[in-house]
Amino acid sequence: MVEKLKRLRAPQNNRRRKLVLGLALVTASTAGVTAIIQFNNHTSTFVIAANDVSSGSEVSANAVSTAELNLGNSAALYLKPGELPVGSYLLFSVAKGQLIPKAFVATKILDERVPVVISSVMPLPSGLKAGDSVDIWTSTLTDKNLFAPPIELVLNAEVTNVREPTGMFANQQPEVQALVPVESVAPILDAIASKDALSLVLRRNLGND
Repeated sequence: MVEKLKRLRAPQNNRRRKLVLGLALVTASTAGVTAIIQFNNHTSTFVIAANDVSSGSEVSANAVSTAELNLGNSAALYLKPGELPVGSYLLFSVAKGQLIPKAFVATKILDERVPVVISSVMPLPSGLKAGDSVDIWTSTLTDKNLFAPPIELVLNAEVTNVREPTGMFANQQPEVQALVPVESVAPILDAIASKDALSLVLRRNLGND
């Protein structure tokens, strides 16, 4: 009788041990997954553009905001609060909400471009925006009130602002502000004063394909 009771209790003890072992394995596995998630979830505070900022613009504290992100191995490539030098300028345009790479920032302007405002006689490309690159063409108005064949006036000018007309001027073409080399300013102003036809042609790139 005693031997029979021992045989009956043995399976129960085995099941109990297996249950305890199973629970221990599940607990250990859960703890391991939690530890891995916590180890990889290292977020840091990064600087982002509060608004669209064109190249050559000074980056002030009011022009940026912050965001908590986990960039992993790429974290060292982007600005964090306190890393923006006083009097910094952007070498390339940055869109609103975009991270600011350290390589985009300089402490002085490295080119001598200046802004000019142009009204294109040719319809502007749909969605033209700050940061896009355009070529500026001109057709000279001749003495016979005809336009000469167009020639390229400026290559690869950068758009910094597109101002849509309003009110009684709503039917006119938008005014486009673009950065051009200093030596191109005089020819552009001369073309405007002579009522020559200026046109902007969008240069295709990865941002506007």
